[in-house]
Amino acid sequence: MASALALACPSVVRADPLTVEVVLGLESYGRVAIDPSGAVAVFEERLSRIDLPRHDVEAEGANRYARLYRLDLDEAASPRPLLPMAENAGYTAGPFSPDGSRMVVFCLQDDAWRLGVVVLATGQVIWTEVAPDLGLWGRSVEWVGNDSLIVLGTADGSLPARLAGPRTEQARLLALRAAAMEGAAAAVMVGSDAKDTLAPRRLWRITATTGRASPIADGPFLDFEVSPDGRHVALLLDGPLLPPPAADASTEVRRARGLQIVSLEDRRLVSPPGTGDISTSLLAWSPRSDALLVVAIVGDRTRLLTVTPSGEVRDETPPGVTPVAAIDFQGMPTAEGGWLDDTPLVKGRTELGEGWFRADGGVRPISGLGPNARLVAEHPSGVLFNRARDLVRLDPDGGMTVLGAAGSSVDPGGPFGLRAMNGPMKRRFATLSQSDGRLCRVYADPTLDTACAVAAPGAAVSWSRGVSLDRSTQEDEPDVLRRQDEQGRTVIRRLNPELDRIEVAAPRRVSGPGGVGGWLYLPRDLSSKPPVIVVPYQGDAYDAPPWWMRRESTSLSMAPQLLVADGYAILIPDLPPTREPADGLAGRILAVVDAAGAEGLIDVERIGVWGWSFGAWSAVMGAAQSDRFDAVVALNGPMNFSTVIGDVGSTLRLEGGHPLAAAASARWLESGQAAMRTSYWSAADRYRRNSPFDQADRIHTPTLLVAGEYDLMLGQSEQLYGALHRLGRPVALTLLIGEEHGLRSPGNIRLYYRQVRQWFDRYLRPLEPPADHATAVPTLPSAPD
Repeated sequence: MASALALACPSVVRADPLTVEVVLGLESYGRVAIDPSGAVAVFEERLSRIDLPRHDVEAEGANRYARLYRLDLDEAASPRPLLPMAENAGYTAGPFSPDGSRMVVFCLQDDAWRLGVVVLATGQVIWTEVAPDLGLWGRSVEWVGNDSLIVLGTADGSLPARLAGPRTEQARLLALRAAAMEGAAAAVMVGSDAKDTLAPRRLWRITATTGRASPIADGPFLDFEVSPDGRHVALLLDGPLLPPPAADASTEVRRARGLQIVSLEDRRLVSPPGTGDISTSLLAWSPRSDALLVVAIVGDRTRLLTVTPSGEVRDETPPGVTPVAAIDFQGMPTAEGGWLDDTPLVKGRTELGEGWFRADGGVRPISGLGPNARLVAEHPSGVLFNRARDLVRLDPDGGMTVLGAAGSSVDPGGPFGLRAMNGPMKRRFATLSQSDGRLCRVYADPTLDTACAVAAPGAAVSWSRGVSLDRSTQEDEPDVLRRQDEQGRTVIRRLNPELDRIEVAAPRRVSGPGGVGGWLYLPRDLSSKPPVIVVPYQGDAYDAPPWWMRRESTSLSMAPQLLVADGYAILIPDLPPTREPADGLAGRILAVVDAAGAEGLIDVERIGVWGWSFGAWSAVMGAAQSDRFDAVVALNGPMNFSTVIGDVGSTLRLEGGHPLAAAASARWLESGQAAMRTSYWSAADRYRRNSPFDQADRIHTPTLLVAGEYDLMLGQSEQLYGALHRLGRPVALTLLIGEEHGLRSPGNIRLYYRQVRQWFDRYLRPLEPPADHATAVPTLPSAPD
């Protein structure tokens, strides 16, 4: 392991600077959960970057390389391994069985990703041959009773795409090249005649006591939900990519998502009519298992449907009500609904506005909720809503009770994917937050008792024992796992004790005229005013210091504290949204710089600007609007809005994913972060004045562009490099092989931060030239050490 573990915080003077090697060696906690009986806590410790067995998995893969530990809450013993674990493998936690006697676990080792079941009483684990989905949309695993599991997995036992991306791409590329060299056809074809193929998935039933897996159905399944009686499974089908809703504006990136229902008794599969395109957020079975609630999307119309297990479809849309299917941050239509006994509930819209409605044959708005209320728990005798930070119970007769301030705690059945953000997914209780530092479990069923425990928000709670476990968020307790009960707080586990020796800059709020502001981090040596590096991100403002500036942060695509340790001041300005993203950008950035300069804190004559993603765009666009910036570093940023729509990452390119890339880019440009509001052909001037490429002749600031080989917008950095090189401006480009939008490889991370530091040293501290530096002179590709 990269870092030792300790049970208490030693008292050591922090004197060492933060370095890349320190951050590469940091471990972190993943999921922390307590079983439903309240007896056993299980937590994940994710490996550090330099301890990962391999680096050729997707970004999601790094989260799967963890170790699993258990803590018996009735004993005074220390945490111990949950199960035997191989050194070259990663283990992550799945859901507990309803009685808490078993737990699903996942193992990533070499090219295998497998599901196992641990018996908590003995630590015995039964491994299956099933490669489960990652559950990023909703469920990949659901318990049916205490001895059986329904699992969605890959049909051939291979790695899910979110783990296998780079390896799959390399294998496909080598095969195509080999075919071409042998004189065979080797091509990737996309267009009107190309098939939009989807990876097959398989639904399995697993016997928990033996690990025996029986196939139930095959298909392009994305998500599923088992009926409460355990007899049927609703399956969400991944369908073909749909065209934008209008030629001049893209608001969505979605496929036609269909529905099937399969019987677990005889495996009979039915495809209900009229459900060829439904919201991915709503698969809600009635308490009696006699109907499934979905929202169908037909053109510009949305309809609330119930579907019986036999496939009969009924339109339940209340008269004059349109179910709301708002576009979420993924670009997907997102409907919300559920059940109160046998009555469907839906979030909808009428001429009077949005709200919640009962779908019982008439127009019955639910008063007192408001359009932003979220359904969080269900029972036939009552449902719970989170309403404006309050938890309220709605009774079948329409009565509403305010229960108190809404809180949060870990769901022992979770985590789930995006669907859990919009619905309860069979959750029976919610959490109240009390002013005395307690969390309370409140059931949707009003006849069940409320239980409370001393607990921090978001903690895992043993309601039966009044004990909680949480990851401390306090600045002086980084990476601490704490146990809390009536007797007080105890440190159970501590990661990264080396951070006790590390000193990082504290945040300082900077304010200026007109409400401008930001967060400033100053180096330790203030014998002279330090040069400042601004880290802008258009559209973001920070009420609190950014989390990625904390010393325990493992974010390495943007770790500005490393530059503070090298003697630079870091300034993170508030840049709230504007009419157009580039409107007065440089002026808004420099207003915060000058506010810090007015306090005598920085040297306003030496200003660097550094960004990642849309922050990279912000950095370069700022330099196009002002010559006050002395150096720019930009990692994986969009630079030419007129061509973003045609960019395709190398992995997608080999999959023929050009239509998906074009749809995603159009949505990002027109209704997403870029805020162009319409297509390029309808507002070319708007695109040009917000594109650094089109302002390249105004950029005189030395610019270092860094791009990942697998990043979707690789060509953007190359285009801007070409423009600045053609104009004779000081520019350099580093292509990081094997990297995506964020950085993963320790070697590339070391190289990146060496170049970032040297680029800023060269132009902000020219009297102290480094031994070498990032260069504008072309170089040969690096060779293995």
